[in-house]
Amino acid sequence: MQGAPAPSQFWAKLKYEQGHIVAWHPLVAHAADVAAVVEALLQQTLLRRRLATLIGWDDLTEVHVARLAVLAALHDAGKANHGFQDQAFVPHSKSPGHVRPVVEMLCADEPIQWLEPLGIRAMASWFASEEVFYHFLLATWGHHGRPVVPEGDFRAYLWRPNARRNPQEAWRRLAELVHQWFPDAFQSEGRPFPENPRLQHAFNGLLTLADWIGSDTRFFPYAEETADPMLPIERARKGARQAVQVLFLESTLGREALGAEPVGFRGVIEAGTPYPIQQACYDLPVYRQGSLTILESDTGSGKTEAAVARFLRLYQEGLVDGMYFALPTRSAASQIHRRITAIIRRIFPEEGRPPVILAVPGYLRVDDQESVRLPDFGVLWDDEAMHYRGWAAEHPKRYLAGPVVVGTIDQVLLAGLQVSHAHMRAAALLRHFLVIDEVHASDAYMTALLERVLRYHLAAGGHALLMSATLGATARMHYVTGGHGTLPSLEAAQNLPYPLLTHVDATRRQPPTMVSAASSGREKRVTMRLAPIADKPEKIARLALQHARAGARVLIIRNRVEDCLAAQQALEAAAGDDRSLLLTCNGQPVPHHSRYAPEDRRALDAAIEAAFGKESSRRGIVAVCTQTVEQSLDIDADLLITDLCPIDVLLQRIGRLHRHERSRPQGYEDARCLVLTPAQRDLSDSICNNGEAYGPQGLGTVYPDLRVIEATWRVLEQRPVWQLPRDNRRLVEQATHPAVLQQIVQEKGERWEAHQRKILGQEAADRYVPEITGLHFDRPFGTHPFGQDIAPRTRLGDDDYRVELSRPTKGPFGQPVEVLPVPSWMIGGELPPSPQVSNVMPFKGGLRFEVAGVWFRYDRLGLRRDA
Repeated sequence: MQGAPAPSQFWAKLKYEQGHIVAWHPLVAHAADVAAVVEALLQQTLLRRRLATLIGWDDLTEVHVARLAVLAALHDAGKANHGFQDQAFVPHSKSPGHVRPVVEMLCADEPIQWLEPLGIRAMASWFASEEVFYHFLLATWGHHGRPVVPEGDFRAYLWRPNARRNPQEAWRRLAELVHQWFPDAFQSEGRPFPENPRLQHAFNGLLTLADWIGSDTRFFPYAEETADPMLPIERARKGARQAVQVLFLESTLGREALGAEPVGFRGVIEAGTPYPIQQACYDLPVYRQGSLTILESDTGSGKTEAAVARFLRLYQEGLVDGMYFALPTRSAASQIHRRITAIIRRIFPEEGRPPVILAVPGYLRVDDQESVRLPDFGVLWDDEAMHYRGWAAEHPKRYLAGPVVVGTIDQVLLAGLQVSHAHMRAAALLRHFLVIDEVHASDAYMTALLERVLRYHLAAGGHALLMSATLGATARMHYVTGGHGTLPSLEAAQNLPYPLLTHVDATRRQPPTMVSAASSGREKRVTMRLAPIADKPEKIARLALQHARAGARVLIIRNRVEDCLAAQQALEAAAGDDRSLLLTCNGQPVPHHSRYAPEDRRALDAAIEAAFGKESSRRGIVAVCTQTVEQSLDIDADLLITDLCPIDVLLQRIGRLHRHERSRPQGYEDARCLVLTPAQRDLSDSICNNGEAYGPQGLGTVYPDLRVIEATWRVLEQRPVWQLPRDNRRLVEQATHPAVLQQIVQEKGERWEAHQRKILGQEAADRYVPEITGLHFDRPFGTHPFGQDIAPRTRLGDDDYRVELSRPTKGPFGQPVEVLPVPSWMIGGELPPSPQVSNVMPFKGGLRFEVAGVWFRYDRLGLRRDA
């Protein structure tokens, strides 16, 4: 409607220009919009089947779809209250909102009398009990991202008729309309929704997503008031069908574009035939009620392509609507996004090709296009089509609604935490094939969170694939059985084949199918050597340069940024004026670590891939790095020099060694890995009396479990030559199996016993934290409000602040820098909730600035504290 509403007209949305209302959207029209989107999502996507499976039903009938749509039509019933409506007429009036006023009605003296105008009595039989109905109402009205629980503060004056309007009349009209819009809902034969609370949580997530879509004026422009009762829903259904299709929530168009013939690996791999392990993954039985698969295979064996091929099979068979591909780091997600974008482009014709979303906050990348955020929080895309293709990328809360999404594991874990819009994330994820890469990288806390999300995902009949090069028996047993299995002995664990696929149906109650097949067929013989010079950066630098001068590409990986910088500075001093052997970015020698601005990090990734990638020229070079190069970067070294670290991490690092088939310099035909160790062999001195560990090179801090470090050190001493991937299984179990770790503790005595108690106690505490901060899908919706005292997080430990400069400032590589990651420990002291940058002082090659009284320097070496 143009202009402003009259006091007696009930509005849902207002449009302002220069402080004046120029248009408004009727309450009943918005009710129809959101109800129609819920209906469309249930009719055009897999969410209908997923919601049914959550409660043990084969399907939702049309009656049940209509009933959920009716509830959706009532989602903004609270907007009829006087306080909300008066915002259009009383300047600067303080609104009570529209959620709490109606939620508090549930604890009024006679709630049924107050709610009667909404037609509540006619709906009571839809639910197994009055209590179930109560929680569905909370799920309906608490649709703004978090549950709202009655607190006994019902304000009757907000609802009584006055001279301006009668809220009860607005409700009666809405109730009459929903009877006409959804007559099937009021039939008597539909069985009631059961007590299973999972459906309440899923419906809330579905409704929140529908409200977001139903508020998009591209599909639901502000409507005129009408006397025709069916016009609002007819208009809304047209907009809903269009929105669900053009925002790629519906997968029919993409499925039809692929045709009936299975894609297999055609286009997934550019040439040749799939490796046996890839084909075996594709050929696994399809459980139509959901499945969990674990793929263990060596680095470089095509796990990413195997995952995409499996996704396409499930997609073509109508068992998933999309895919979320989760990785442990932002840089890994960015790299894999490019690979999957290329695959999707090769496979799908342009008509029907789903967009590939990068789910990393701070980026706005869809397919191979990047956008910019405007000052008014809008997004500027290059062409009109991208306004629809990029919809899910424009806000992190919408990431999981995209069709093909590549992002960090954090976006998945947020679906299981008490954070804003977690229910929407979890519901949107139900449609997807969930792929978790590098699953071994998750700690006890993240594993507990992931299990919470997986349990819900599988209960809905979802499909998931977990991938790792180095998964131990403990983790495999946990995932395959949901934590209820028996750990195999060390001997049994070591004798499991490798590579290996473990496949179970969604119940995880039956014995798994286990399939072993060869990976790439490449065997890598790696000579392992120990060097007790981890605290001697000058020696490390001279050694690396010696090999580089012999023509070798040398990769140095340190556990800590401080040790990385010490080695980089020693390397530059040893090289003198000859910088040709050093990794450079924009003509300057650089290390590769995490303390760079996002723009500069991308430049560093490009620089190291240019020097060590598949297309790089053959020449001697040295790069000093941290864990930032362990995963996803497609780089290849002739020689690896690495700090001592846990065996699974070490194997990941070795994945960058002789990764590609290429000619090697003389003397480097066989892979060699030099492991830097502390000068003192016994780690006992690194353990305090209370069991905490503070060893050198991050041993005990970056990698807290010294039992695993000691076990890895012993393996290195006992096995100087590794045949990979043949030895992967045995190596991992010999350094991570609980029996091995217990033996070390028994041998080394009291201090190590204290350390084990500390480690196991911390892991138990970390596993328990999600019981406090996590979503409880098995408890009725709204039983408890989200916690206020603890800020839920996807990872434990120190936070990185993303501090914004007051204006873009030229960085060390010529790009303007706007945001910098600053670890909280570098600020220290009493931390402000949102540290502000002050005193930005550019200089040639970088800048200095102050945060919370601490001065920092940012240049080609990255971010560090400045004296």
